[in-house]
Amino acid sequence: MRIQPVEFRVGGDVLRGDLYRPESETRPPVVVMGHGFGAERRFGLPAFAERLCAAGLAVLLFDYRGFGDSEGTPRGLVDPGRHLADFAAAVRHARELDAVDGARLALWGTSLAGGHVLVTAARLSGIAAVVAQVPHVDGLASALRYPPHLLPGATWRALRDLAAAALGREPVRVPIISRTGLRCLASPDCYDGYRRLIPPGAVWQETVPARILLAILTYRPIHVVRRIQAPVLIIAAKHDSLIPFAATRRTAARIARCQFETLPIGHFDLYEGQWFEQNIALQIAFLRQHLGLAG
Repeated sequence: MRIQPVEFRVGGDVLRGDLYRPESETRPPVVVMGHGFGAERRFGLPAFAERLCAAGLAVLLFDYRGFGDSEGTPRGLVDPGRHLADFAAAVRHARELDAVDGARLALWGTSLAGGHVLVTAARLSGIAAVVAQVPHVDGLASALRYPPHLLPGATWRALRDLAAAALGREPVRVPIISRTGLRCLASPDCYDGYRRLIPPGAVWQETVPARILLAILTYRPIHVVRRIQAPVLIIAAKHDSLIPFAATRRTAARIARCQFETLPIGHFDLYEGQWFEQNIALQIAFLRQHLGLAG
C-alpha cells in the first residue's frame, strides 16, 4: 500500500490526514474514516485503515479541527456540529481525488464518530455504505450512565466554560480520562481502555473544553437515522459501559438497510486481539459487497 499525506480546508483552517491506497487497485473505492471522542487519527485507527487497504479499499483518515496535525482553535474542542462539518469537507475532498473512485464512497466511524457517520449519511446523498462501530447514538441515554456524584461538578465546569467562550477567554477544561475526579469518560473501563489506544510516547491533548459535558446531551443521531438510504453496518458491544446497548439496538431498527452485529465485549475491546480480527472481518466483507469488490 501507499500512504500519502492529504490536506483540505474547512473555513480558514487546514485539516490534515493520510490517504491509504492499495497498489493492486486502480481508482479503488474510498472510505472516509474519523476518530472518537477527544482522540486523534493515530489512536488505534491505522490498524483498521491498513487492513481495509489490504482488502482493496482506499482510506482517507483525518483529524478534526483542533486535533492531531489539523489546525483549529480552541485545541481539543469536542463539538459535534464542528466535527460534522469536518466530515462533510473530508467527503468533498475524497470525491475530488483522482486516485480514488469518489462515486464509491463509504463512511467509517468509531464511538463518537460512529454517530457522526450516521448523521452524515442522513444528510449527504451518494453515500455507498456506512460502518459505525460502538457508535454514539443518543447523548441523553449515554448521560444516564454518567456517575451521579460527578454531575454537579460537570455542570458547573461546563457552564464556566460556556461563559468563558462568550467572553472570548481561554476554555475551562476537563480531563478526557482520569482514574478519579471529574472527567469526560468516567466508566470503570475507560482509563485503561482509552490509554491502550494511544501510541507509546505520544504527546496528546489530554483535556477538552468542558462545554461538551452539556452539549453531548442534545447530540442524538437516533433521531435522524430513518433518513439514511445507504446500507449500514453497526457493530455493537453487548457490555458497552458508555453507549447503552438498548439504544444502539433501537437505532439499528430505525435504519432501513442495517446489518446489526453484536459482540460480547466492552466499548474498548474492538481495537486489538481476537475481537479486532472478528470485527475487521465483518467490516471487510460488508464494504467489499457494497462497494463493488465482492467476489
